[in-house]
Amino acid sequence: MSVGLDLDQYQMKNRVLLVFAPTPDDVRYEEQIEEMEAHQDGTDERDIVVFGVFEDGPSYAADRPVSSEESARARERFDVPESGFGLRLVDKDGTEILRSAEPLLAADVFHAVDQTDLRWREAEQLSELRGEGE
Repeated sequence: MSVGLDLDQYQMKNRVLLVFAPTPDDVRYEEQIEEMEAHQDGTDERDIVVFGVFEDGPSYAADRPVSSEESARARERFDVPESGFGLRLVDKDGTEILRSAEPLLAADVFHAVDQTDLRWREAEQLSELRGEGE
């Protein structure tokens, strides 16, 4: 999947939570980021990286700056209305698994991840590595 943010580099490594907002100081954006940061252990456990995508202000992909052109392409690709808030969660295989027009609880984001086949396979592999499958 190519949206200018180079999501391909995250495939099979990370899930990407794209948080779209008009500006970095949008209250909905701040609320979503605070929610995810308050549950960092769950975010890390599920290999989630967070991108902030803004119409006005510096956007970022994990720790990489993103141009305004890349941000506009991402907004179009993920069908987020101009001047609107949007949340999109992309699984490790590039599949969009969650979309919302409002901030979500971290538990809702985690639930969407935990229901995927990829996550089930990860859990099985981790169990086998720990010797729990015997």
